[in-house]
Amino acid sequence: MRRLLLVLALFVAVAGCTSQKKDHSDRVWTEPELKALQGKTRDEVRETLGEPIGLYTYDAKDRWHYSKILIAGDQPGTSEEVALLIYFSKFGEHRVTIIEIRRRAEG
Repeated sequence: MRRLLLVLALFVAVAGCTSQKKDHSDRVWTEPELKALQGKTRDEVRETLGEPIGLYTYDAKDRWHYSKILIAGDQPGTSEEVALLIYFSKFGEHRVTIIEIRRRAEG
């Protein structure tokens, strides 16, 4: 009985965490909104986009990678999935210096 309660509690905790992470990834951003992150601190970026979960974030302390960001498409109501690389200054408050939006190759 204890094991069943433990498994249920763990399941509820994991389900709650994944739903919180999806809040940031489900949002459709515009390119100007993403470019407006320039000059923000790490904490401000984390608050806006959530934790970085991309491949290049693991070892790089001066760069964060978001692999699945939705950006508004050319047609109203459409969006495309892009990768977002955010580079931070190595000095001072470590503010965003470069924001690179990488579109997926078609084909």
